[in-house]
Amino acid sequence: MTKLRAGTRGSDLALWQTGWVRDRLLEVDPSLEIERIIIKTHGDTATEQLFDANWPVGGFVGAIEQALAGEQIDYAVHSYKDLQTAVTPGLVIAAVPVREIVHDVLVTREPMTLDDLPAGLRVGTSSPRRAAQLRAVADVEIVPIRGNVPTRAAKAENGEMDAVVLAGAGVKRLSIQPKYVLELPIDKFVPAPAQGALAIQARENSEAAAIVAKIDNADVRRAVDAERAFLTGINAGCHTPVGALATLDGGTVSLHAQLFSDDGSRMVEGIDTGDDPQALGRRLAEKLLAELG
Repeated sequence: MTKLRAGTRGSDLALWQTGWVRDRLLEVDPSLEIERIIIKTHGDTATEQLFDANWPVGGFVGAIEQALAGEQIDYAVHSYKDLQTAVTPGLVIAAVPVREIVHDVLVTREPMTLDDLPAGLRVGTSSPRRAAQLRAVADVEIVPIRGNVPTRAAKAENGEMDAVVLAGAGVKRLSIQPKYVLELPIDKFVPAPAQGALAIQARENSEAAAIVAKIDNADVRRAVDAERAFLTGINAGCHTPVGALATLDGGTVSLHAQLFSDDGSRMVEGIDTGDDPQALGRRLAEKLLAELG
Protein backbone atom coordinates (compact mmCIF):
# COMPACT_ATOMS: atom_id res chain seq x y z
CA MET A 1 0.00 0.00 0.00
CA THR A 2 1.32 3.44 -0.98
CA LYS A 3 0.71 6.27 1.46
CA LEU A 4 0.47 9.85 0.18
CA ARG A 5 0.12 13.12 2.07
CA ALA A 6 -1.97 15.75 0.24
CA GLY A 7 -1.35 19.39 1.09
CA THR A 8 -4.18 21.91 0.85
CA ARG A 9 -5.53 25.17 2.18
CA GLY A 10 -8.35 24.90 4.69
CA SER A 11 -11.10 26.77 2.83
CA ASP A 12 -14.32 24.99 1.92
CA LEU A 13 -13.41 25.05 -1.76
CA ALA A 14 -9.81 23.89 -1.24
CA LEU A 15 -10.98 20.98 0.89
CA TRP A 16 -13.60 20.01 -1.70
CA GLN A 17 -10.99 20.10 -4.47
CA THR A 18 -8.57 18.00 -2.46
CA GLY A 19 -11.28 15.45 -1.76
CA TRP A 20 -12.23 15.35 -5.42
CA VAL A 21 -8.62 14.69 -6.44
CA ARG A 22 -8.34 11.98 -3.78
CA ASP A 23 -11.41 10.26 -5.21
CA ARG A 24 -9.98 10.39 -8.74
CA LEU A 25 -6.69 8.89 -7.54
CA LEU A 26 -8.50 6.12 -5.67
CA GLU A 27 -10.42 5.30 -8.85
CA VAL A 28 -7.06 4.72 -10.54
CA ASP A 29 -5.53 2.85 -7.60
CA PRO A 30 -7.90 1.80 -4.77
CA SER A 31 -4.95 0.61 -2.68
CA LEU A 32 -3.67 4.15 -2.08
CA GLU A 33 -3.85 5.58 1.42
CA ILE A 34 -4.18 9.37 1.27
CA GLU A 35 -3.84 11.70 4.26
CA ARG A 36 -4.97 15.33 4.05
CA ILE A 37 -2.63 17.98 5.51
CA ILE A 38 -4.09 21.49 5.94
CA ILE A 39 -1.60 24.33 5.54
CA LYS A 40 -2.24 28.02 6.22
CA THR A 41 -1.03 30.39 3.52
CA HIS A 42 -0.58 34.17 3.43
CA GLY A 43 -4.03 34.39 1.85
CA ASP A 44 -5.55 32.61 4.84
CA THR A 45 -3.90 34.82 7.47
CA ALA A 46 -3.98 38.22 5.70
CA THR A 47 -7.75 38.16 5.28
CA GLU A 48 -8.11 41.94 5.03
CA GLN A 49 -5.40 42.49 2.41
CA LEU A 50 -6.75 43.18 -1.07
CA PHE A 51 -5.43 41.83 -4.37
CA ASP A 52 -3.42 44.88 -5.36
CA ALA A 53 0.19 45.63 -6.21
CA ASN A 54 1.20 44.82 -2.62
CA TRP A 55 -0.13 41.27 -2.77
CA PRO A 56 2.85 38.88 -2.55
CA VAL A 57 3.70 36.50 -5.38
CA GLY A 58 2.38 33.07 -4.45
CA GLY A 59 0.19 34.46 -1.68
CA PHE A 60 -2.14 31.45 -1.80
CA VAL A 61 0.45 28.76 -2.51
CA GLY A 62 3.86 29.72 -1.10
CA ALA A 63 3.53 27.96 2.26
CA ILE A 64 2.21 24.83 0.56
CA GLU A 65 5.08 24.79 -1.92
CA GLN A 66 7.55 25.12 0.95
CA ALA A 67 5.93 22.12 2.67
CA LEU A 68 6.12 20.15 -0.56
CA ALA A 69 9.76 21.02 -1.22
CA GLY A 70 10.55 20.17 2.42
CA GLU A 71 8.92 16.72 2.04
CA GLN A 72 6.25 17.44 4.65
CA ILE A 73 3.64 16.52 2.02
CA ASP A 74 3.80 14.42 -1.16
CA TYR A 75 1.54 16.43 -3.45
CA ALA A 76 -0.48 19.64 -3.33
CA VAL A 77 -3.83 20.56 -4.83
CA HIS A 78 -4.14 24.15 -6.07
CA SER A 79 -6.68 26.20 -7.92
CA TYR A 80 -4.44 26.59 -10.97
CA LYS A 81 -5.15 30.31 -11.31
CA ASP A 82 -3.57 30.86 -7.85
CA LEU A 83 -0.16 29.62 -9.02
CA GLN A 84 2.50 32.13 -10.01
CA THR A 85 3.67 31.80 -13.60
CA ALA A 86 7.32 31.16 -12.68
CA VAL A 87 8.14 27.48 -12.20
CA THR A 88 9.23 26.62 -8.66
CA PRO A 89 12.56 24.75 -8.84
CA GLY A 90 12.27 21.07 -7.95
CA LEU A 91 8.48 21.03 -8.29
CA VAL A 92 6.30 20.04 -11.26
CA ILE A 93 2.64 20.21 -12.21
CA ALA A 94 2.17 16.45 -12.24
CA ALA A 95 -1.46 16.58 -13.36
CA VAL A 96 -4.08 18.98 -14.66
CA PRO A 97 -7.33 16.99 -14.34
CA VAL A 98 -10.66 17.49 -16.07
CA ARG A 99 -11.72 21.13 -15.91
CA GLU A 100 -14.88 22.52 -14.35
CA ILE A 101 -17.02 25.27 -15.94
CA VAL A 102 -14.93 28.35 -16.68
CA HIS A 103 -17.34 31.30 -16.64
CA ASP A 104 -18.00 33.82 -13.86
CA VAL A 105 -21.42 34.31 -12.30
CA LEU A 106 -23.08 37.39 -10.84
CA VAL A 107 -25.05 36.59 -7.68
CA THR A 108 -27.63 39.33 -7.14
CA ARG A 109 -29.94 40.36 -4.33
CA GLU A 110 -32.86 40.90 -6.72
CA PRO A 111 -33.69 39.43 -10.14
CA MET A 112 -32.03 41.27 -13.03
CA THR A 113 -30.39 40.70 -16.38
CA LEU A 114 -27.03 41.83 -17.71
CA ASP A 115 -28.79 44.33 -20.01
CA ASP A 116 -30.63 46.09 -17.19
CA LEU A 117 -28.07 46.37 -14.40
CA PRO A 118 -29.09 49.55 -12.54
CA ALA A 119 -26.68 52.46 -12.32
CA GLY A 120 -24.80 52.51 -9.05
CA LEU A 121 -25.24 48.79 -8.44
CA ARG A 122 -22.87 47.88 -5.58
CA VAL A 123 -20.92 44.84 -6.76
CA GLY A 124 -18.48 43.03 -4.54
CA THR A 125 -15.22 41.76 -6.03
CA SER A 126 -11.51 42.11 -5.35
CA SER A 127 -10.58 41.04 -8.88
CA PRO A 128 -9.31 43.92 -11.05
CA ARG A 129 -10.30 41.88 -14.14
CA ARG A 130 -13.90 41.40 -13.00
CA ALA A 131 -14.15 45.06 -11.95
CA ALA A 132 -12.90 46.27 -15.34
CA GLN A 133 -15.18 43.91 -17.26
CA LEU A 134 -18.26 44.99 -15.30
CA ARG A 135 -17.47 48.67 -15.69
CA ALA A 136 -17.20 48.12 -19.43
CA VAL A 137 -20.86 47.07 -19.62
CA ALA A 138 -22.57 48.99 -16.79
CA ASP A 139 -22.21 51.97 -14.45
CA VAL A 140 -21.54 49.95 -11.32
CA GLU A 141 -19.83 50.70 -8.01
CA ILE A 142 -17.13 48.16 -7.20
CA VAL A 143 -16.75 47.23 -3.52
CA PRO A 144 -13.57 45.26 -2.69
CA ILE A 145 -14.31 42.09 -0.68
CA ARG A 146 -12.42 39.04 0.51
CA GLY A 147 -13.59 35.75 1.98
CA ASN A 148 -14.37 32.21 0.95
CA VAL A 149 -16.99 31.41 -1.68
CA PRO A 150 -19.97 30.86 0.68
CA THR A 151 -19.17 34.03 2.62
CA ARG A 152 -18.99 36.16 -0.51
CA ALA A 153 -22.14 34.65 -1.99
CA ALA A 154 -24.01 35.43 1.24
CA LYS A 155 -23.10 39.12 1.03
CA ALA A 156 -25.53 39.56 -1.87
CA GLU A 157 -28.28 37.42 -0.41
CA ASN A 158 -28.21 39.18 2.98
CA GLY A 159 -28.23 42.65 1.42
CA GLU A 160 -24.70 43.69 2.36
CA MET A 161 -24.01 44.06 -1.38
CA ASP A 162 -26.35 44.36 -4.36
CA ALA A 163 -24.33 41.67 -6.14
CA VAL A 164 -21.07 39.74 -6.02
CA VAL A 165 -19.00 38.14 -8.80
CA LEU A 166 -17.79 34.57 -8.30
CA ALA A 167 -16.19 31.85 -10.38
CA GLY A 168 -18.93 29.52 -11.52
CA ALA A 169 -16.63 26.57 -10.82
CA GLY A 170 -16.50 27.30 -7.10
CA VAL A 171 -20.26 27.80 -6.88
CA LYS A 172 -20.87 24.51 -8.66
CA ARG A 173 -18.26 22.52 -6.76
CA LEU A 174 -19.71 23.60 -3.40
CA SER A 175 -23.31 23.08 -4.58
CA ILE A 176 -24.20 26.67 -3.67
CA GLN A 177 -27.62 27.57 -5.06
CA PRO A 178 -28.19 31.34 -4.91
CA LYS A 179 -31.74 32.52 -5.48
CA TYR A 180 -30.69 34.93 -8.22
CA VAL A 181 -27.64 34.23 -10.36
CA LEU A 182 -26.52 35.39 -13.80
CA GLU A 183 -24.06 33.43 -15.94
CA LEU A 184 -21.66 36.01 -17.38
CA PRO A 185 -20.95 35.37 -21.09
CA ILE A 186 -17.36 34.42 -21.77
CA ASP A 187 -17.13 36.58 -24.90
CA LYS A 188 -17.47 39.76 -22.80
CA PHE A 189 -16.21 38.37 -19.50
CA VAL A 190 -13.19 36.31 -20.53
CA PRO A 191 -12.26 34.36 -17.37
CA ALA A 192 -8.94 34.40 -15.57
CA PRO A 193 -6.24 32.20 -17.10
CA ALA A 194 -6.69 28.63 -15.81
CA GLN A 195 -10.03 29.41 -14.15
CA GLY A 196 -11.91 26.21 -13.33
CA ALA A 197 -8.73 24.10 -13.61
CA LEU A 198 -6.78 22.37 -10.85
CA ALA A 199 -3.02 21.98 -10.66
CA ILE A 200 -1.66 18.99 -8.75
CA GLN A 201 1.91 19.75 -7.81
CA ALA A 202 4.55 17.23 -6.72
CA ARG A 203 8.31 16.98 -6.36
CA GLU A 204 10.12 16.37 -9.61
CA ASN A 205 10.79 12.67 -10.37
CA SER A 206 8.97 11.54 -7.20
CA GLU A 207 6.76 8.49 -6.78
CA ALA A 208 3.84 10.80 -6.02
CA ALA A 209 4.36 12.66 -9.30
CA ALA A 210 4.17 9.40 -11.24
CA ILE A 211 0.98 8.36 -9.44
CA VAL A 212 -0.71 11.75 -9.80
CA ALA A 213 0.17 11.90 -13.51
CA LYS A 214 -2.37 9.14 -14.12
CA ILE A 215 -5.25 11.62 -13.77
CA ASP A 216 -3.74 14.25 -16.08
CA ASN A 217 -5.94 15.45 -18.95
CA ALA A 218 -3.76 16.33 -21.95
CA ASP A 219 -6.35 18.60 -23.60
CA VAL A 220 -6.97 20.65 -20.46
CA ARG A 221 -3.22 20.97 -19.92
CA ARG A 222 -2.74 22.28 -23.49
CA ALA A 223 -5.49 24.85 -23.05
CA VAL A 224 -4.18 26.04 -19.71
CA ASP A 225 -0.62 26.15 -21.06
CA ALA A 226 -1.75 28.63 -23.71
CA GLU A 227 -3.61 30.78 -21.18
CA ARG A 228 -0.70 30.89 -18.76
CA ALA A 229 1.81 31.53 -21.56
CA PHE A 230 -0.25 34.63 -22.35
CA LEU A 231 -0.10 35.61 -18.68
CA THR A 232 3.67 35.13 -18.67
CA GLY A 233 4.00 37.09 -21.91
CA ILE A 234 2.41 40.21 -20.45
CA ASN A 235 4.32 39.76 -17.17
CA ALA A 236 1.06 39.97 -15.25
CA GLY A 237 0.48 39.62 -11.53
CA CYS A 238 -2.76 39.04 -9.68
CA HIS A 239 -3.49 42.79 -9.75
CA THR A 240 -3.37 43.00 -13.56
CA PRO A 241 -6.81 43.07 -15.26
CA VAL A 242 -6.45 40.23 -17.76
CA GLY A 243 -8.55 37.35 -19.04
CA ALA A 244 -7.56 34.43 -21.27
CA LEU A 245 -9.45 31.34 -22.38
CA ALA A 246 -8.27 28.63 -24.76
CA THR A 247 -10.35 26.02 -26.56
CA LEU A 248 -9.23 23.03 -28.61
CA ASP A 249 -10.34 21.77 -32.01
CA GLY A 250 -8.36 18.63 -32.62
CA GLY A 251 -4.71 19.64 -32.37
CA THR A 252 -5.41 23.34 -32.91
CA VAL A 253 -5.65 25.71 -29.94
CA SER A 254 -7.73 28.89 -30.14
CA LEU A 255 -6.95 31.57 -27.55
CA HIS A 256 -9.21 34.55 -26.72
CA ALA A 257 -7.67 37.16 -24.43
CA GLN A 258 -8.57 40.54 -22.96
CA LEU A 259 -6.01 42.96 -21.56
CA PHE A 260 -6.94 46.12 -19.65
CA SER A 261 -4.89 49.13 -18.66
CA ASP A 262 -3.91 49.14 -14.99
CA ASP A 263 -6.81 51.45 -14.10
CA GLY A 264 -9.23 49.33 -16.14
CA SER A 265 -10.31 52.22 -18.37
CA ARG A 266 -8.97 50.81 -21.66
CA MET A 267 -9.22 47.32 -23.05
CA VAL A 268 -7.76 45.47 -26.02
CA GLU A 269 -8.64 41.94 -26.99
CA GLY A 270 -7.79 39.41 -29.63
CA ILE A 271 -8.15 35.82 -30.79
CA ASP A 272 -5.37 33.74 -32.28
CA THR A 273 -4.88 30.07 -33.13
CA GLY A 274 -1.94 27.72 -33.35
CA ASP A 275 -0.57 24.26 -32.71
CA ASP A 276 1.97 25.25 -30.02
CA PRO A 277 0.18 26.51 -26.85
CA GLN A 278 3.25 28.25 -25.45
CA ALA A 279 4.11 30.05 -28.67
CA LEU A 280 0.46 30.99 -29.19
CA GLY A 281 0.14 32.57 -25.75
CA ARG A 282 3.36 34.56 -26.10
CA ARG A 283 2.42 35.74 -29.61
CA LEU A 284 -1.00 37.02 -28.58
CA ALA A 285 0.49 38.69 -25.48
CA GLU A 286 3.01 40.57 -27.61
CA LYS A 287 0.27 41.68 -30.01
CA LEU A 288 -2.08 42.98 -27.28
CA LEU A 289 0.69 44.70 -25.34
CA ALA A 290 1.63 46.59 -28.48
CA GLU A 291 -1.99 47.61 -29.05
CA LEU A 292 -2.49 48.75 -25.47
CA GLY A 293 0.66 50.87 -25.70
